[in-house]
Formats: sequence, C-alpha cells, structure tokens
Amino acid sequence: MTTEASAAPMNLRADAEIEEILADPRTGRAAIRAVDLHTHFVPAAYRAALAAAGVTHPDGYQAGVPAWSARDHLDQMDHLGIETSLVSISSPGPDLGPVTDTTAVARSANEAGARLAADHPGRFGFLATLPLPDVDASLKVIEESFDQFGTRGVALLTHTRGVYLGDQRLEPVMAELGRRRAVVLVHPTEPACLVPGVMEGWSRTMFEFFFDTTRAVTNLIFAGVLERHPGIRLVIPHAGAAIPALAQRIQRNVLRANRANRAGRPVPDYLETLRRCYFDVAGSVLPYQLASLRLLVPDANVLYGSDFPFTGHALGAELNADLRGSEQLSLTDKRAFLRDNALRLLSDD
Repeated sequence: MTTEASAAPMNLRADAEIEEILADPRTGRAAIRAVDLHTHFVPAAYRAALAAAGVTHPDGYQAGVPAWSARDHLDQMDHLGIETSLVSISSPGPDLGPVTDTTAVARSANEAGARLAADHPGRFGFLATLPLPDVDASLKVIEESFDQFGTRGVALLTHTRGVYLGDQRLEPVMAELGRRRAVVLVHPTEPACLVPGVMEGWSRTMFEFFFDTTRAVTNLIFAGVLERHPGIRLVIPHAGAAIPALAQRIQRNVLRANRANRAGRPVPDYLETLRRCYFDVAGSVLPYQLASLRLLVPDANVLYGSDFPFTGHALGAELNADLRGSEQLSLTDKRAFLRDNALRLLSDD
C-alpha cells in the first residue's frame, strides 16, 4: 500500500493519452499481458476484523480502507492488461491488537485467497498471510497454506510488534520458507517507533513505509538469513524503497569494517545479496527510481506491481501507462518487467 491513491488523484497524463498508451498495438494491454506480484485484496472477514479492532485509517492512510471486490479487481486488471494477480493482505496485516485472534485472522484471509484463486483460475493466485510473531502458529499456517490452499508464497510485513525481519526469533519460519523455496514479498508497515513532532498527521505510507522497507531488508541481509536459507526468493517492494540510493554507502561501510561483525563472523556481501533478490515496481518509479534500481540489479529481477486497490483506478492506469509508454524502456524491457520475469520466477520450482 502506498499513498498513490486518493479520492481525486492528480494525473500527470491526460486520460486520452493514458488510453492511447494502453491501446498501443505493440506495448498496450492486448500486446503484453502483465503478471501483478504486488496487489492486494480486502476479503469480507478481514474487513470485519479491521472494523472490530477500530482500524479505519491504517498507517494514517487518508483514504481509509479501500473498497474491494473480485469483480472490481478483474475490471481493473482487464483495463490495464493484467492477466494474473497474486493478491496479498496489506498493512497492518492480521495482528490487529491484543483482543484479536491473529491466527484466526490470518487463516481466514488465506482461505479467502484460496477461494478467490479457485473461483477465477488463471486470473488470481495469493500470497499467504502469517500470524507473526507467533512462530509455532506461523509454521502451521505455512504448512496449511502451501499443502492445502496452494499458495505461491507469503507476504511478510517489515515487522510485527517491533520484531523485524532478520530477528533471530523468526529463524524457524525463515528456515521453512527457504526449504519450500517460497516467494517472499516484503511489505512495509509503519515503523515500530515514530519520531514525535516529525510529519505528524501525514500518512506513514508517504515515506515512512520506504524507510521501514530499507531497514527491514538491510537487517534481514546482515542477519545472514538469505545466506543460511538461499531458497527464499525475496521480493522487495516499491523499486527497492531507499535501497538503491543507499546501497553503495552501506557496502563501503561493510568493507571498511573488514567484512566482520561484532561477533567475528563474516558479513554478507550487501550488493551481491541484493542482486539475487527481486524488486517490484509498484508506485511512482519513473523516471527516477527505476533508473537507479537498474544500475543496481539485473533487469531480469524487476517485476510489475499495481498496488491495487490502495492505488486506485485512475492512478493505477497512469502508472501502468508510464511503464508501457516509457521512452527509457525498450520493448524487450517492457515485456520482461510486465510479464516474463514474473513467469520465470513463479515457474522456478
């Protein structure tokens, strides 16, 4: 979820220009049928759980919890030329406070994802939600989601109750995801701590999400999780958040530290580890952010994401058109980013 959606988004492209790009015979919706790795759903049981917990504007998101239905989602997919969407639960995930049965919320979301995929074969898949930080319950949900519900992977928030990805307490979960060679989409949530007086009243989705993604992924790498569990196929959202801008600085600090941490163990190579990860391009990534990402990682690791329904119909169409109509990208690039890279990732079992 990003701040891209609002009640009345301000488009940079005119509607007629967007439609012309989407109808282009070489790069439009009919020519390149996209696969969407970063998109969300709000099934009825999860919406009810949010309401029961008093969550009306998650992460300060001004538009509130968006409307969602399978029919509306399919309409948007058809309009944008998306063949298949892998839906997931967005922030705040299933952990909605002390009175919420987190495991029950996660299971109901996964059951809804399985039903959606079964009702619309070929159009929807889903990424399972885990009841973290409860490790034992999460292991059971992983088994159920993969072996019974047919999930293609999991979506993990950057942290739950301040337990960030990379925390040693999550090691059994990471080991099992690695064993299953799971696709693991990282999704931001608001940081465990906010700085008083800084941007108060603004949605944390505007920029705090991106800092928390950078924090969580960097912690995950330096905790050695991806070295110990190379089967994990990590998808980093929003074109890597702040990672492309900071990667070289972080790497140089590692080299200056002689690649050994305080415990005397070797530190993973930050840049090389990032180059084994995947990155979705949900959000406003052109012209600046995607160019930076492409200097860091192979083009084969870039995936499409719409962020629907938190990025709504109008802005979603504009962002899709940005990719299809970009002069920075060749026809080969567009096919790879919108479709081919995702198909290769999902078929690499």
